[in-house]
Amino acid sequence: MEFLKDLLSQPAVIAGLVVLVGLIALKKPATQVITGTVKAMLGMVILSAGATLICNALANFSSLFESAFHMTGIVPSNEAGMGITLGKFGTIATFVFVFGLVLDIVLARFTKFKYIFLSSDHALYMACAITPFLMVAGLDTVPAIICGSLILGTILATFPAMVHEPMKKITGDNCSFAHFGTIGYWFSAKLGKLIGKGSESIEEINFPKALNFLSDSNVSASLVMAIMFFLVTGFAPADAVAKLAGDQSPWVWAFFQALNFAAGIYVLVAGVNVLLEEITPAFRGFSDKLVPNSVPAYPFAVLFKGTSNALIAGFLVSMLGGIVAMGIQIACGLPVVLFASGIVFHFFCGGLAAIFGNVTGGRRGALVGPFIVGFIMTWTPIVTTSILGNAGLVEYATTFFSDADFNVVSIVLGLIAQAGPLPIYVISAVCILFPFVATAISKTKVPDPTIPEGAPEVGLISGERHDKK
Repeated sequence: MEFLKDLLSQPAVIAGLVVLVGLIALKKPATQVITGTVKAMLGMVILSAGATLICNALANFSSLFESAFHMTGIVPSNEAGMGITLGKFGTIATFVFVFGLVLDIVLARFTKFKYIFLSSDHALYMACAITPFLMVAGLDTVPAIICGSLILGTILATFPAMVHEPMKKITGDNCSFAHFGTIGYWFSAKLGKLIGKGSESIEEINFPKALNFLSDSNVSASLVMAIMFFLVTGFAPADAVAKLAGDQSPWVWAFFQALNFAAGIYVLVAGVNVLLEEITPAFRGFSDKLVPNSVPAYPFAVLFKGTSNALIAGFLVSMLGGIVAMGIQIACGLPVVLFASGIVFHFFCGGLAAIFGNVTGGRRGALVGPFIVGFIMTWTPIVTTSILGNAGLVEYATTFFSDADFNVVSIVLGLIAQAGPLPIYVISAVCILFPFVATAISKTKVPDPTIPEGAPEVGLISGERHDKK
């Protein structure tokens, strides 16, 4: 029994079992079953190795930042947040991830929310963002898995509904979006509609192509973290630096700490890709069979065609919003959320928010929405890290997830979790009941598959021409 307990407490084993069952259910050949199972386990082990690199680099950075500036520096990072969660609560988070994906298919089959969430990496991130707050509430393993799965599955099924209509306008196809900056994208689309009447598309502006290198997250993470490590190394007391760098040159040490952080992200993402390469096809197979009229919710890459101006503009104004927020935090003596560490967040979430703002409000929508999103999202990690830190989860005291939905969901759960297990049970029940109640009172049973008036003639996804009549 002790052997089985130790075996099943390993997230890699859970991931392997999920793929094993899925491939057997899909009647795949034995060789494919064995290969997929082993690769899923290997992906989880690789992921863990990357998380260790990230956490070590962040620990050194936080130590120097506090020594240099006598304040707490918060480094928002999806990968760091996921790495810490999988290291501490890996079994629970893995089960929440798997059962959440299953529940998404169930809700798509039996409710009006027909969306199949095809960005499995973000589903895993959300599982890891939810799990720590279930621990704050004091839930045991099984109740935590049940509640977390109900919350995650409902989020996967319902959040794409928020941006379904603007996605149809952007792509010209009946699809939605699977990227957890949804609240920011929805806000930018709504705001653009309010303020952007008569504003021309931002795609008519010429932006310098020299900024395109920032779309490579490995390069941008390396450069930004190098600048930040050099900064804290220069201002920190020499003895504090020497304690960490040892006999090595402080500047060489700082540079390789930045590379270790970026390498950790690279390794972690590689592990995630290996894992999801095996899990995702199984769930797609199930969803295709069980929900034939489903609406696909695609990952972010589907919006990168023909939207380069919006991406760059959204990135710049989102980062500007982060700078303004950081300045206020410094002036007020609060923990400082370093806007530069969230450069990947500002590029993807700010840039994508600009695409949604542009489709409803042209240039004004593309510029105002991302600025507000960048400003607000630079404040939310202060709340999430303080809730977790005060609950004794000190590993999260200086880092947590960066994207909008992770933080908004976490703040809601965190505030509820401080009251104990009962409110978590209640919110879990509300989550699972909501899609069914909404379906029962809705006049429309499924999303309208037609292309809206004014949509592009050629869809970005299907490439087919649409009749606008």
